[in-house]
Amino acid sequence: MKAKLLWRVTLAMPVILLMAATSWATVPPPPANQIIGLPDVVFDALDEAGCRACHEDSNIVNPGAIPDRHHVLVGEVIPDPTAAPFGDPGDAYACLSCHELEIDPDTGALVFVNFRDCLLCHSQIAGASVHHSTATAESLDCKACHGPIDNPLDGHYIPDYPATMVTPYTGLGTGPDGKGGCKFCHAAGIDDATGIEVFDNSMTHHSTGVGQGVIPGSDLDCRLCHDLDSGAPLNIRRCQACHGVNSLHNIQADSNGDGEVNVGEEDPWYGHIGDNVDCNGCHLNSWRKNASLLPVGPVIPHIDSLSQSRVTAGIETSITMTGSAFVNSVYSSVVRLTAPDGAEITLVPSEVSGTSMVVTIPAGLARGNYDLRAVKTSKVSNCASISVVPEVVITSVDRVDGTVTITGSGFCDYVDATDSGTGVFITTTKTIPCPVLSWNDTEIVVECGASSGTIEVHSVYGSASIEVGGDDAPVRPVRIRIKR
Repeated sequence: MKAKLLWRVTLAMPVILLMAATSWATVPPPPANQIIGLPDVVFDALDEAGCRACHEDSNIVNPGAIPDRHHVLVGEVIPDPTAAPFGDPGDAYACLSCHELEIDPDTGALVFVNFRDCLLCHSQIAGASVHHSTATAESLDCKACHGPIDNPLDGHYIPDYPATMVTPYTGLGTGPDGKGGCKFCHAAGIDDATGIEVFDNSMTHHSTGVGQGVIPGSDLDCRLCHDLDSGAPLNIRRCQACHGVNSLHNIQADSNGDGEVNVGEEDPWYGHIGDNVDCNGCHLNSWRKNASLLPVGPVIPHIDSLSQSRVTAGIETSITMTGSAFVNSVYSSVVRLTAPDGAEITLVPSEVSGTSMVVTIPAGLARGNYDLRAVKTSKVSNCASISVVPEVVITSVDRVDGTVTITGSGFCDYVDATDSGTGVFITTTKTIPCPVLSWNDTEIVVECGASSGTIEVHSVYGSASIEVGGDDAPVRPVRIRIKR
């Protein structure tokens, strides 16, 4: 199941994914416009292609990002429980913790099999979104993935009066055609702009598996959304446990693409505060005279894409973020990086506009996967990710007869299989592979028959080469080439 992220959020699935860009639509709902963010669909039985539709084949995840995020785990401790099919908790991740090898009957060579199927490691739960079985979801940290909503127990403001002009009804409202209620926009149907089949709130919320008894070991129950004790399970106050007044009043898309979100001036159906049509959809005619009086603050920023999702440790790297609402009115965004250990770093962009930011990733970051968010005052965007990978460096070569010992760093792991991407080669008049005797992150021992030439190391993180002369000639580094 998916959820509208930034512009409209449900508790459907806490995972950060983006739709590919499509043409803007002005067809009024229902259903609500699906042209940006995450579509309001449900799923609990994905195949590999379904996983990749969001985790890879989208603007925010470059095709190379998934391998980078996995490879950077090599050498880290496998947690308990683990999704690594061939690794044991407590041991270190290695290539063969996830990759499986078989002999090719035609060539007799070892080849990789089955290792690119997401479902080999990441299992699903029938009747539930597997993303809600995580420790983050169990801790009720919805914002960590969903972005612009409230966490149920974070103490945010919830009015103590019945549903009114400020707090619309969960179903259809009392206005024309049901305006004044959530269901007027957030209803099932086919979105004309995208052709996406949209499900209603009941379906998207219930298909999370929360409170359904299908997520093993889950402590989350129906009371997260339903006020069962009061006898009014559809009480609007339970909806506001996640969809609070403040978050709803900051959900708005830039309808005309000018890089700014102007309250009360955007085209209808692109958010909650676009113009009087949107305002009246929830508040009936309460704000008809002056939409600028709406109780809103800085609109929540949103990240669409990154210029690159991999940076090299030790090298200062400038990346460009594209998205929306990075700037509105007097508010401007900064960038927050969160390290694997939870440490946070704030980066001030060198350039910022409503639709893009340029920020420099510092050279001193340790290897690992980092969460990246745009932050504007108290408003935090969806999460993008970058992988900091080690630089591949050859520092010395020691030759004894035909045995060559290569020292350096960033070599990672070696897999003796066809198309593994790892290996050592020497080039004289032609390029030939060097049989590997041993391999670790800082030292490789190979057999190379030639006494001179260019030795090249291929690591999962990139490549480095070094030129060697005759037996008595000095070793001279030539170049370092990092794969992108």
